[in-house]
Amino acid sequence: MNLAAIRSCRWLVPFALGAVALCVGWWQTRFLCDDAFIAFRYAGNAHDGHGLVWNTAPFAPVEGYSCFLWVLVLWGVWSISGIAPPDSANALALLCSLGTLLLLSRRLLRPREEGGGEPASVSLAAIAVLGAATNATFVTWSSSGLETAMFGLFAVGWTLAATDVHRESGRRPWLAVATWAALAQLTRPDGALLILATLALAAHAWATRRARLGALLVGLTPLFAPGAHLLWRRWFYGEWLPNTYYAKVVAAWPESGLRYLYCFAVEHGVWLWLLLIVLWVLVAAVRGASLRALFGRGFGAVVVVGTWSGYVGYYGMVVGGDHFAWRPFAHLLPLMFLSTCWLASAIGWRTRTALPLLAVFAVLANGFGWWFERKIEGREKDGFVRASTRLPAPLAGWFSTYDRCRAWLRLHYVALPRGLHAVTSRDLLRLLPERRAGQVAGLGRGERGVYRTVAAGVVSWALADIAIIDAVGLNDWIVARHPGEPPTAPFDPQLLLPAFDTLDGDRDGRLGGAEIARFAPLANLDATGVLVSPACWAELLLALCDRNGDGLDRAEFAAAIVALQDQRHMAHERTPPPGYLQALRPNVALIDGAFRADPAIAPLTDAEVVAIERRFRDQVRK
Repeated sequence: MNLAAIRSCRWLVPFALGAVALCVGWWQTRFLCDDAFIAFRYAGNAHDGHGLVWNTAPFAPVEGYSCFLWVLVLWGVWSISGIAPPDSANALALLCSLGTLLLLSRRLLRPREEGGGEPASVSLAAIAVLGAATNATFVTWSSSGLETAMFGLFAVGWTLAATDVHRESGRRPWLAVATWAALAQLTRPDGALLILATLALAAHAWATRRARLGALLVGLTPLFAPGAHLLWRRWFYGEWLPNTYYAKVVAAWPESGLRYLYCFAVEHGVWLWLLLIVLWVLVAAVRGASLRALFGRGFGAVVVVGTWSGYVGYYGMVVGGDHFAWRPFAHLLPLMFLSTCWLASAIGWRTRTALPLLAVFAVLANGFGWWFERKIEGREKDGFVRASTRLPAPLAGWFSTYDRCRAWLRLHYVALPRGLHAVTSRDLLRLLPERRAGQVAGLGRGERGVYRTVAAGVVSWALADIAIIDAVGLNDWIVARHPGEPPTAPFDPQLLLPAFDTLDGDRDGRLGGAEIARFAPLANLDATGVLVSPACWAELLLALCDRNGDGLDRAEFAAAIVALQDQRHMAHERTPPPGYLQALRPNVALIDGAFRADPAIAPLTDAEVVAIERRFRDQVRK
């Protein structure tokens, strides 16, 4: 083997190191979250011959998933191999994450263009790939049963292809960028942004005569696939967007999204990465030619940066973050490691300077996530620990603001950590370990069982022959479009405020953790919908309102009580219209650890189902 062949295979070294590290982390943290079983139910109904529906006919089809291609893959693997989604999903997600590391390794060690200098050294590439492979967020979403890792693979693939369109002429680079964009959009609706960016790149290439119209038209043909899917969605479900959009995005929520972005930035060392960008801009401004190139051969990079900036801004200013901790940004972490190497090279730093910088960034991006994972052990259902009281004193002040934001997010069902989802799903699977018909006692042959729930994952998968009414609307057309009733206050602040003197047992004018913990069950704080231990309530309220670290004074206690009145919860804002649940007559209940049908409730007939859905759909349209 000659030297050129050896150099062309150097990417195998960082990839192999990253693959081993990722597989170890994946094995230690693999889990299935409850929401993954929603997609599993759709795949299950399709596998049983009912199509991609939530409840079988005569219920109208509803697109309660937002991962079309992921559901198709799960269904296909099941049909071909006999391996059901709960057993295949995490292996498929791991393969997608390994594919992301493969793309990262090859790009880092690819020969540069003429005048672009040497590619990254193997050592630098190894640190970058290992940094991505050992990042707690990237590892977490390499399992879960959700489509996150698949979308991440396609998103990273599109990013690399979009910055490559200038390297060669003809239709080949456009086929690449369009294919990645199409796959991303078929996996998640977020991919529509990549399609728009691809069209912008094509328009720029045509306007500047960098690509011929014929080559562009041929190269963009993969975009017909998501177009066809959009028309199919409209025909089959009657909507242009997934039902989940209407259920989740009620109103812009920057109060949540900005806190979500801030906590993500703190946990992942984003501030160092941003400082490096500022330094590069300053260097490029001095050189002049570097900035001018951004609107020529570097236009692909401009579009990529703009696309992901818009993506982050949309989640921050409109959606409010995500119910899951950092899931929408998991694919951005490999890109941050890649761009750190590129920025260091563009500034002009050699490997000996870039290596320690990249190592420091890896520690900042990865260290806190694994520390948090360790500290939450045994308290997974609480989903919160205060960092400022557990980290060394010099860091306490920095993380007090982080704790305050993270406590606020926890109280609003935002950024819930892996451990909470893993334990919740594990407990449900102990109750319902398999999918089969006939698990509900008391139903006669041909009688319809109806079960109402707000946690529609595992139960919907296991009770395959039962109609599941999703009371928060992810899988219910009517609930997803009902504006919801204003939440009732969980308690009267005026009744709780006088309790301060009673709770202050040591008469020091402040409430410490133990005093707040005794207060939580007495005041029924669980009425807020946040179910945590009394000790966690103490941590949440202290993090939220204790500004000087010495407990809650009277004013801070009043502020905490007022804060608890805010009942907006991520993905749990929709409520059924009055009379809707009663009309559907749920006749299945969980009694003493078993699902049973109530014989006193007459099962719904097909004609009743059709009439009820028609009546309430007409009502919410008004």
